Amino acid sequence: MPKTRELSTAQRAQIKILSEQKYSIRRISDVLKISKSTVGYTLKRIAEKKSLSPRKRSGRPRVTSPLTDRKIRRAVVKNPTLSSTSVAAGTGFRASSRAVRRRLLVDFNLPSRRPAKKSSLSAKNIKDRKSFCHKYKNWTEDQWMNVMFSDESTFSQFSSYVRHVRRPSGQRFNLRYVVPTVKQAPTVMVWASFSGRGRGGIWFMPKNTTINGAVYLDILKDKLTPHMTILGSTEFQHDGAPCHRAALVTRWLADQHISVLGPWPGSSPDLNPIENMWILMKEKWHKQKPTSEAELIKTIKKVWVQNISPEYCERLVRSMPRRIKAVLSSKGHHSKY
Repeated sequence: MPKTRELSTAQRAQIKILSEQKYSIRRISDVLKISKSTVGYTLKRIAEKKSLSPRKRSGRPRVTSPLTDRKIRRAVVKNPTLSSTSVAAGTGFRASSRAVRRRLLVDFNLPSRRPAKKSSLSAKNIKDRKSFCHKYKNWTEDQWMNVMFSDESTFSQFSSYVRHVRRPSGQRFNLRYVVPTVKQAPTVMVWASFSGRGRGGIWFMPKNTTINGAVYLDILKDKLTPHMTILGSTEFQHDGAPCHRAALVTRWLADQHISVLGPWPGSSPDLNPIENMWILMKEKWHKQKPTSEAELIKTIKKVWVQNISPEYCERLVRSMPRRIKAVLSSKGHHSKY
């Protein structure tokens, strides 16, 4: 005989009320559309327990023992990359992967998550990051507003920033749920700068051109000095790329009396707010779906003007004290930025 749904507290209360009104079990059954046996059993339970609450049940016994639960937790703490199937196999007991996931999620609050991807840090990187942050840890938000941040980034015509897709079972290769890729898609190298007061210059690398010291110096002459004057910037930031450290670039910056922030630590995108700007630009640009290199450049310029507002730039730059504090808290290692 199939199992039926358990009566609710409201249904038990109705049975009790109708019984007190001298309704027979048959009549209660007809009125509430509940079997006579269920009505009779419910009235008996109410009379015995003086309560409308359901009886307590033991439930299905746990497959794992407390010892097994501790082994499950110890395994994933030791190696967070283990799958639930691997953990289940390693317990030595009849624990399914589903049971393992339940223990990790419910009992230990250890759900499976996508890992953060960060730059690899050497011992020198960590030391340099700590030195940089100690040097500027007392800077206020207003002092950071005077810094012109800069960086280069590559935009590829067919890059995809889709990370998840919700699809029915068996539809993995349906065009609606497939993210297309293209070999040797057209790409554009972009240099840009900004401060807490707004956008600086933006420059697109011509095709078949490599950024060396001479090319980088031309960018700075054309795009940096005018915008530093317009935005009232007194400090300039760039990373330690070889073209940035070229002797002719260093000499020109000194001749122009442009103070350079640093020395900038390597592998430290979390300390440069322009990285957040690149992410925003690529997300906005990707939605436009440019079909040629010329349209790609046009779309990037459009996103640069429409989405990189002075208010957005200010929010990014005012996060610098928090970024510095986060790196110091992690003792030079990765931060959430």
